[in-house]
Amino acid sequence: MKNSKLKREIIGYDTPEKINEEWEHIGEIGVDAGLCWLGDPCYILHQETPPEDIGKSWLDFCDIIKDTNIKQFHYDMGHAGLGVCVSTGYGDGCYPVLAKFNNEGRIAEVKITFIN
Repeated sequence: MKNSKLKREIIGYDTPEKINEEWEHIGEIGVDAGLCWLGDPCYILHQETPPEDIGKSWLDFCDIIKDTNIKQFHYDMGHAGLGVCVSTGYGDGCYPVLAKFNNEGRIAEVKITFIN
């Protein structure tokens, strides 16, 4: 639990709320590119001009991430937070998504296991 408190302090919030220790299966993600995007889709989907950091096309995006398993993407103003792209371990497949909830029913943590 000490590690969870540290995480909350790093990102700027702390709460005395109890987090359920049980992981609950909430869905699945299908992967065909061997990649998982973590971020708010409103910043990259349906934009007339996509953020510079992700490139102008799928081929640009693939070229940007081709030599890494983890890539932090930045907003056009230069600061981190646009999203993070990670390799899905051995690649394509369907992966379970699990979550822990706080006592109000809000999602507190999300976990995707790519390699058992």
